[in-house]
This record gives sequence, structure tokens and C-alpha cells, in this order.
Amino acid sequence: MYSYKLMPFPRESTSTLLSWISNTEEQQLWSGNTFKNGLNEEIFLQHLQRNDLYSFSFTGDNSKLLAYGEIVQSRENQAVLCRVIINPKERRKGIGKQFVANVMKWVFDEKKMYKITLNALGHNLPARKCYLSLGFHIIGVKRNYRWVSNQWRDLVVMEKLSAHS
Repeated sequence: MYSYKLMPFPRESTSTLLSWISNTEEQQLWSGNTFKNGLNEEIFLQHLQRNDLYSFSFTGDNSKLLAYGEIVQSRENQAVLCRVIINPKERRKGIGKQFVANVMKWVFDEKKMYKITLNALGHNLPARKCYLSLGFHIIGVKRNYRWVSNQWRDLVVMEKLSAHS
């Protein structure tokens, strides 16, 4: 059983993170339309310099990178959860749920934001189940919204309000 640690994403782990994305479909699942012109270390490191972006990692006892995700501060006191990915060797172990729970705590308790929204592809059932189990609610579905793996996919919009709002 791991003891997990949420921390700002260490830039030197970029190559490890990007190695988790092995094909075009995985890149589209993970990044949506963000990296239309390709994805490599240089492009990703430039992305991390955005002023409205907070990037996080989750590590275990051995400091092994287990998860990555971003919070984009969209408006005052609102956040968008983006680009959550779990180390492929560590999936289906509850790490994603614990990671997102820790990020939510940071958003609500440390940053005092009142709402987190996110987009999940309709066919990504493990992610949607994870978010629902953490108290996110579906607020809309954009039908046939994103082209992934040579077909149109639904985009499910979800949100979670702070208990303090």
C-alpha cells in the first residue's frame, strides 16, 4: 500500500509523463485539442508556463511518478480540472481517485475556489465513474463533439461545488 504525496509537477519528470502517451488516441484522450500541432517535451514545458495553470503530480513512497493533472483557474474562484493521467502500470488501483480527491482538497481548501468543472469523453467510462464517485455531477453532454480515433465522441461536462459554497 502506497503512501501518496501531492506536489507540484517536477519539470524533470516530463519525459516520464509523456512516455505514458503511446499513440494518437491516448494523446487525444489526455489532451483534447490542446496540442494540435504535436506533443513533445519542448511543447509541453512551454504549456506548463501558462500563468493560469497549476500542474500536479502524485508520487508514492519510492518517489515514482504515479499521476499527473492540471488545474486551470478559469475565472475568479473557479477551476477546470484537465489532463489527468495515471501511470499505465498503476491503473485500476484507485490512485486516480485518490489523486483527484487530493487536487480537489487543494482547490477548495487552499485556493478557496468554489467550483471545479471538467470534460470527460463519453466512452471513457473509468474516468466518468471515478469523477461521479467523488461527487461530480453531469451538467451537460455535447453530442459528437470531439473527433477521436476516427470517430466522433460525446463530451461529458461535469462539475463539483465546494461544500463551503
